[in-house]
Amino acid sequence: MTDTLLECRDTYWKFAGQCTQCGHCTQACSSLTNAGMSLGEIAKAMLKAERDASDRDELAVNIAMNPELTQAVRGCFFCTSCKNTCFAHNDVCDLIYHARVDFQNLGLIERGSYSSVLVDQEWDIFTAYRAIHGIGFSDLTRHIATAEHDAAADCELAFFPGCALAAYGPELTREIFSTLEDLGGKTTMIDHCCGSPLKSAGFFDRAEALCDRISAELQSSGAKTVVCVCPGCANAMRKTLARNGVDGIAVESLSSFLVGHNFTPKRSLPETPLTLSKSCQDRDGAYLEETCRLLGIDVETPTVFHGCCGAGGAVSSFTPTARPSKATRSSRSRKTAAPSSPCAPPAPTPTPSASCSSRARSRTSTTRSWSSRTSSTGTSCSANSTACGAVSTEPGWPRSSPKRGVRA
Repeated sequence: MTDTLLECRDTYWKFAGQCTQCGHCTQACSSLTNAGMSLGEIAKAMLKAERDASDRDELAVNIAMNPELTQAVRGCFFCTSCKNTCFAHNDVCDLIYHARVDFQNLGLIERGSYSSVLVDQEWDIFTAYRAIHGIGFSDLTRHIATAEHDAAADCELAFFPGCALAAYGPELTREIFSTLEDLGGKTTMIDHCCGSPLKSAGFFDRAEALCDRISAELQSSGAKTVVCVCPGCANAMRKTLARNGVDGIAVESLSSFLVGHNFTPKRSLPETPLTLSKSCQDRDGAYLEETCRLLGIDVETPTVFHGCCGAGGAVSSFTPTARPSKATRSSRSRKTAAPSSPCAPPAPTPTPSASCSSRARSRTSTTRSWSSRTSSTGTSCSANSTACGAVSTEPGWPRSSPKRGVRA
């Protein structure tokens, strides 16, 4: 056996030593429950598979013959429930990310499960959707030279809408951009994905390379603040800027920026039950609290949807029924939970956040801020992408209209 069979061996040794085998992560996660494995057991299983192998082919067979290990690694939604229950503060998701790197290296993740989300290439599911519907933002990416404008290096803000909002809510993307520019000065748009789908597929290095490219664009734009809609994108940007030693650019959520600039929502909240959806990447509730401050409500007022939408981790490519069943379980859990306000009746199903890209394609009850019609039966909105609490239940939304250019 050589020392290079597992690229992430050091990570497995670290987690194998840090895990106390308390089982809290297993109880918090449906995938780990199904696998019957804890954090430490995953790490030890990877190391054992390597120890029993003489070459990479044998290592791949050893791992493939362990269905519990495969379930634990491929069945992870990256919802962070495990991480938030670990008394030793181990980042279980980080272990799974690294395990998927080795799964990818060994050919244990089929190409069909990730070919549509290679977001560092010219075409992926988002750019294809935008091309089909004529959605483009070349006029907003001011730090990139085009036939219409030179590359700007004097921007104050960089707006990072994320791939889902830019694709499925182009009109909202433009309205947020305009608002940011009114409040914070010259703005440019970062028209990239943060690389999360690449990490889910096991392309850790490619995800970091994409983020490094974004870091370079931010520095060239002159922006002093990058405003993110999705907490996952914000977390990725913070890590990237720190890794690249960039100190002069702050990362801020959309809600926090709007609150800090005394933004007043363009319409009043409806007098109907309000549900806020808390993203998996917002387990500490910081984004939720910022959104409540922006809406002018107490954090205890709305019903909060804590469940996972089931779109993360490309799990549906491994278990096709996993995503809808995950979302259904989360929805049922929310419906049976006691309302956060004693006067609040059960709230409607909440809108998925912009970070939950696959679920965001829903054509009904999709978040639309500032100028939308509202259901008379209840209101729901994402704590990550809604800036005023207005929600559309208009069938067929979002509708895409041709813009000036299509991302090439």
